[in-house]
Amino acid sequence: MKYIYVLLMLFSISNSFGQDIILMKDSELVQAKIIKITSDIIQYNRCDNLDGPFYEMPTSLIEKINFENGTEQYFQVNEEKKNSEAANYSLAETKEFIIKTINEHGYEEDTFKRRYRASFEGDFLRLIVMRKDEIEPSHKGILYDFSNVYKFQHVSKRSDQLAFVNIFVSIVKNEKKMKFDKHKLIMRIDDPDKAESILNALKYYNSLLLGKSKSGDKF
Repeated sequence: MKYIYVLLMLFSISNSFGQDIILMKDSELVQAKIIKITSDIIQYNRCDNLDGPFYEMPTSLIEKINFENGTEQYFQVNEEKKNSEAANYSLAETKEFIIKTINEHGYEEDTFKRRYRASFEGDFLRLIVMRKDEIEPSHKGILYDFSNVYKFQHVSKRSDQLAFVNIFVSIVKNEKKMKFDKHKLIMRIDDPDKAESILNALKYYNSLLLGKSKSGDKF
């Protein structure tokens, strides 16, 4: 029933906007204009800003693309491709990218005066809100478990200098007893392009963690 609903949405949006439609593996839809497709990534413009910057998305996150001309392309990730992706984007490299991009562009949801500081403790992502002087932390932060994500929402773009990343994800509520709780992470970003990069990196990080837990691979 869910799949039929998604197909109906694809048909409706395709007829209304005449753009390419990306169907993600989590059933979310992205209205876009595809620029380039390789074995690893697709490059596209957002349909609400066709003259804006190019965005990139790993093909491992995509179920199919419905093109404006009526054709479609499915994406299947075989074991050889998975191994290739792991070689190109390791867990350590993905963590490094997440830390760097959040530290440069991420803020708490209410203001640009309180910047995030990201770090990893094992596979947990810790986000600390810094004080205005960016020297002292305002608290010890929150520990996020990205192996357990409930929902990745689309980037919410408000202007050319403001966007929000919204993710429903598990957090460590009690670090001593390792008790977890559900949490909505809202991150203010000073560049919509970087917001898309952070979201895609966290999606890819989630896929790496799930692959690690299933296969027992060490990174």
